[in-house]
Amino acid sequence: MSDFHVVVVDAFGTAYGYTDAFAAAGGKVIQVRSTPDLPPGVSPVDTARFSHTFTHHGGVLDELVTQLAGLAPRAVLPGRETGVELADALSERLGVASNGTQLSSARRDKYIQMERVKEQGVPGSRQIRTDDEEELRAWHEILDRPAVIKPLRSMNGDGVWFCDSPDESVAALRTLQRDGTQKGMAITHVVAQEYLVGPEYIVNTVSCAGEHHLTDAWATERITANGIRDLVVAQILMRSDEPVLDELTDYGFRVLDALGIRYGAAHLEIKLTPEGPRLIEVGARPSGLPYFVADVLGEGQLEWSVDAYVNPERFRARRSEKYRRRHAFAWAALVSPVSGRLARYRNLEQVRSLESFRDLTTLVEPGGTLVETTYDYSYPATLTLAHPVEAVLHRDLNTLRYLDGLGMYEIDEPAHTRVPLEPAVG
Repeated sequence: MSDFHVVVVDAFGTAYGYTDAFAAAGGKVIQVRSTPDLPPGVSPVDTARFSHTFTHHGGVLDELVTQLAGLAPRAVLPGRETGVELADALSERLGVASNGTQLSSARRDKYIQMERVKEQGVPGSRQIRTDDEEELRAWHEILDRPAVIKPLRSMNGDGVWFCDSPDESVAALRTLQRDGTQKGMAITHVVAQEYLVGPEYIVNTVSCAGEHHLTDAWATERITANGIRDLVVAQILMRSDEPVLDELTDYGFRVLDALGIRYGAAHLEIKLTPEGPRLIEVGARPSGLPYFVADVLGEGQLEWSVDAYVNPERFRARRSEKYRRRHAFAWAALVSPVSGRLARYRNLEQVRSLESFRDLTTLVEPGGTLVETTYDYSYPATLTLAHPVEAVLHRDLNTLRYLDGLGMYEIDEPAHTRVPLEPAVG
């Protein structure tokens, strides 16, 4: 293989790594931006790494399809959630390997997604799509257990509320309709789902012509903080021989089939409830973890996607192989309990001295504005840990939680930036 093109829609963040992955196989990436503006929460990338860059301005696709057809791409794939539907449409129009447009909405809209999964006989959660306070209140009263309220097209935990009572659910709806998400998404309707109890896992896959491969799987650690239940604080790479993984993988593959994900990467979030695995949501695009996976496993979703699209024979020959973890590995995050101008971190040297410490990325530097951590884009710092002995890694993760908290952050100018729930009554 040499001198071929592939199209990546919104090749930002993790998906920017497709430039290296396809280059290793002799390919070049064409960047298609789904909108003229950058998607929320992403940073610009070096456009010199792309052979061409095009922008979709909305409306009909004829001109964009004509431009791309002249370059004869071998594949079209999404880089982020924002690129899923456009990638489906372009791949279908260009006649290359495609998940098609028939189920595009189910791959993006969280309500349609869950309904489709259940229609196909895959167990899922109870839910409702609504913009009406009284309808939501009545549904939650019948549910008679905690509920999760979130935007129909939520990403990165933005706009997700955990509600114990009908009053709290109504307040969440009212607040989202009034203020939108923290990344500026306007909200009219929400999906309300029953809160599922059990450990949560991440299952990452790549598919080729309907055949699926598990590239990596992660156990998540969560805390309740700043009014958010189940806030993610760590993700730990699982061994491929852990007994629970077979059950999670079988369930995940059924979800992929139900949603028509026949090609490319997918990122599934699954809870293992007392009744068995249950889907939280799935994205038909790569996860945010391949930065680490290639180092720990040798290859991940990006590399497997190259085979899925341009070397399917090699994909099929290796599909049944299980990944092999070179050592225990985890990603973790600090959680700020305060908002204001950050003067300094107090315990970072102790964090760096953890035996399994690998590296640290400070997302808010001293002098910057710190906010209470409530979703993925509000972590003040993240780090990775690695060690040959898994028990050492778990000990250090627990120590990290001890070091974090109110004692970690020295604030010059306190502020209250958490958006409160608007009262549901009165």
